[in-house]
Amino acid sequence: MKGYLKVVGTNKGCERLMDASGASELVYKYHKNYELKFNNESFLLEILDFLITDEFIEFSAWIGDKNLEYGKIAFQFEPNNES
Repeated sequence: MKGYLKVVGTNKGCERLMDASGASELVYKYHKNYELKFNNESFLLEILDFLITDEFIEFSAWIGDKNLEYGKIAFQFEPNNES
């Protein structure tokens, strides 16, 4: 699912992503796990919670990158309807 992502919170483990935003893609892997393609990087997400609003879906998740840096993140994801 492609869309626009806006980071609204992080902990110390992924603070480099704080205030980041831009085009992204969420790819379902299994159970509560997704791959997040964002800012020319690929991250592994384990979704902890989500909230659906009229404009976006807000997620909280564990996030990890290829360098094995892990942390918690909260972000708003606005899916786009383009193919």
